Amino acid sequence: MLAPDNRALLLDALRPPPGCSLDRAVATTFTLDLETALMVPLAFAGFRFDENPDPIEIMEALRRMSERLDIFCQAGAISAARWPSDLVALLEKSIHEVKRPRPNRIFHPKVWALRFSDSSDEPCYRLVVLSRNLTASRSWDTVLWFDGQPQGRQPIANNAPLGRLITALSDFAVVELPPDRGAALAELAEDLRRVHWELPDGVRQAHFHPIGIPRHRSFPVEEHFSGYRKLVISPFVRDGLIRRVITPRPSQKAVLISRGEELGTLQPDTLESLDVYELDPASQLSVDDDGEEKNRTFLTNLHAKVFVVERASLAHLFVGSANATEGAFSGNVEFLCELVGPVAKFGVDALVGDDAPLRSMLTPYVASDTPEVDQTGTVGRALEGLLIDIAAQVGFRTTVTRQPDGWVPRITADAELPPIPAGTNITIAAYNRPAETCELYSGVPIDIELPPLEIADVTAFLQLTASRTDEGAVIERSTVICSRLDGEPEDRYHEIFARQIDTPEKFMRLLALLMGFAAGNVVGNNSGTGGWGGNWSTGAGQGVLELLARALSENPVSIDHLATIVEHLRGSSGGMAILPPGWDDVWIPALEARRAMLETDS
Repeated sequence: MLAPDNRALLLDALRPPPGCSLDRAVATTFTLDLETALMVPLAFAGFRFDENPDPIEIMEALRRMSERLDIFCQAGAISAARWPSDLVALLEKSIHEVKRPRPNRIFHPKVWALRFSDSSDEPCYRLVVLSRNLTASRSWDTVLWFDGQPQGRQPIANNAPLGRLITALSDFAVVELPPDRGAALAELAEDLRRVHWELPDGVRQAHFHPIGIPRHRSFPVEEHFSGYRKLVISPFVRDGLIRRVITPRPSQKAVLISRGEELGTLQPDTLESLDVYELDPASQLSVDDDGEEKNRTFLTNLHAKVFVVERASLAHLFVGSANATEGAFSGNVEFLCELVGPVAKFGVDALVGDDAPLRSMLTPYVASDTPEVDQTGTVGRALEGLLIDIAAQVGFRTTVTRQPDGWVPRITADAELPPIPAGTNITIAAYNRPAETCELYSGVPIDIELPPLEIADVTAFLQLTASRTDEGAVIERSTVICSRLDGEPEDRYHEIFARQIDTPEKFMRLLALLMGFAAGNVVGNNSGTGGWGGNWSTGAGQGVLELLARALSENPVSIDHLATIVEHLRGSSGGMAILPPGWDDVWIPALEARRAMLETDS
């Protein structure tokens, strides 16, 4: 348990079981990084970016999988990293920002619920419980997952709390979910109530604890964390919660593991009855499969959240999103999974005893004589809180209209900004045009017209920045907002796709993908020549004919998708050069056959 050499990657946890494909997925996170979020649909598609970074395959995998994915994150907590790709537009309908559950509290659960299906359409399910957000952080985290199958038609009582969390997500959203996504979410929540989960080795029981769901009983801290021996692992700690969880026992001290800078904020009398540790920086090296040490950092910081309580000869292990803070258990929305099993496998000594693998990574905490006062961090956190309030309350909208010189985005809002502290500046910009900022003011309606753009450059993502000067230093924080996008043409995504297809080779790979075949197996893809040969109208043309004929038989909808992209290529200055010679000879008959099929169906 919690061994540093027992590693699991989130993307591996999301990949479908052998012979299965993703049917539906819902995820919750506090912070979200757009570039990391782009990797999720690729994992669902079984795509390994490190093995094949082909942009055309990435594009098609994103298109297929983003339609089945819903990600709920705290409004104002989408990271403002570099602009990852035009293809991030495919995530606009998958990302749902969430309001604060209560004033000064946050939406903080980190759980994934997945439904897969096999060739016989039999569903199977996976639940992934995390301590990490959907970001590129290299912190030390925990991941726990269960696979399961539906069992009968009657709900299983133990699954009711899990279904309660998934059902509540629609109510948390800043913007009402589209009807189709809302219905899919409700269906998944209902399915999860009937799933029998396979428990990890040695676990006798598993219980789900959503925390902070309105109109439901709060998590009784003293009841769940009562016992004769305890362990708390948390990156953030507060005196009040530690004292509620840990009752001093002179004969057997409880164990607390946190970050050194956090431990320094606790009162001395809170720590004096505990064994207190932090991660040892000298132990944070990566080791490959052969045991050879590498000169790179594997774990940069502690981010895991674990509570262990021993009582009645059993260990109760709580893992998930909740920190050892008052906010986590009195206002935040959180999710913990409780595993019950023998003390010898899940108890305090099993995790951090002298012989436990994790113990080698720990060093006793030594309090500093002069704790540092992080004034910059305090101001930064205040700015982050202000951005969350703005993102959750204002309701931004981006409306695009067609003008003679391009598509013109106009940013408006459903409400005015909340009060802005004196000396604080707020600016907004399109996320892919961060230098083109406009200032926002309290009490002034938001109505900003941006310069004309190509439709493929129009984005629902906006960058909101708050800054202030403190003791001569400018402190700045930014977040990304997924605004409601109105007025976009139906073919906007196809314009984005068409811009990725700038060579004949990329067009042929897209064709192969849309028709349902792997690029490497397409007739005419000549091994050893770096791709398709030069004679497009003969050898390659025969390959295209075969692909189109099989598509009409096995996947006729793919013809419709390809038709829109082909029309965009025809209308662009260099598009005709991308289509292979002799293309119309096989494409026009395929279109006519598809039209005949649609007329027959109608």
